[in-house]
Amino acid sequence: MKTRNFQTYNSLMKHMRSNGIQINGSQQKVRLKTIGYYHGYKGYRFFRKSENLIRYESFAQLDAVIEFDESLKALLYSPLMQLETAIKSYVCDAIVTSVGSSSFAEVFKKGFDLSDKGQCYRTRDSINASITKRYQSSQIVQHYYNQDKIIPVWAIFEELMLGDISSIIDVLDPRIKLQASSSFGIPQGMNTNGILLPKIILAVKDLRNAIAHNKVVFDGRYIEFKKRESLTRMLSMETGISSITLDGLLDDIILVSFLMKNLGFRKDIIKKTYSSLVNELKKLKQRIPNRLYQQVTQGVTKNKLEGLKVYIWK
Repeated sequence: MKTRNFQTYNSLMKHMRSNGIQINGSQQKVRLKTIGYYHGYKGYRFFRKSENLIRYESFAQLDAVIEFDESLKALLYSPLMQLETAIKSYVCDAIVTSVGSSSFAEVFKKGFDLSDKGQCYRTRDSINASITKRYQSSQIVQHYYNQDKIIPVWAIFEELMLGDISSIIDVLDPRIKLQASSSFGIPQGMNTNGILLPKIILAVKDLRNAIAHNKVVFDGRYIEFKKRESLTRMLSMETGISSITLDGLLDDIILVSFLMKNLGFRKDIIKKTYSSLVNELKKLKQRIPNRLYQQVTQGVTKNKLEGLKVYIWK
């Protein structure tokens, strides 16, 4: 295996200059160390795929894009953490209300759609295994395990990841899925058997995890869940924003805004998220050439931004 030749940051800076990126001086060297060569320079050299290179001419241009990405993650972090809590609360309440019990065993018997017993049993076992793994790090799990008590559904939901929540919703009785979906603003006529809610949660999960783990987000490369046409069509109809594809960050922000609005978040919080996004776009445009701005902000169209503002403010 061929070893890398670049062992010092001076060598790395020389390599960057040989690739057409001007970088000099101690300040830029310190900044490069701060962002990391592989996470920073290598991570932001392309848009979504490695073959889509972004042709930076200077480290200042690269740094502007990195700061833009960092600002996006900062402005979305708090709303997404709050949204995760709200999703768990609304779904859990719908389940417990319908089943009439906070016992997970009762939820399995009375709330799961047992027409596909194999999937139901796999989901149940997966959730139980996840909770057991949380024993060492969770005071909630320790509290119930140490007293040999059954962990109630609300405590289970507190410990689960969004992917787990989506899996539970997938196997619920359609009646409960539709009941939960109504709280999220999903119209029943476009939500046969409640299929859209678990898809929405998987979409939110991708963005939430990317931000929590400091991944690159500006170009939507974090997206793993493959959206379905039914989901994008519903979102376009409910928001009045056309051409939503859910394959980029702005479309995910539209989805997050839709959920926050329907779940009763304060309007000033949703407005602040939008205004912060617009401000970051303006700052980026002032710092890099237009050709780079157009490449970095692919999918961020004036019509979508204006449509989102109208939707949030109405």
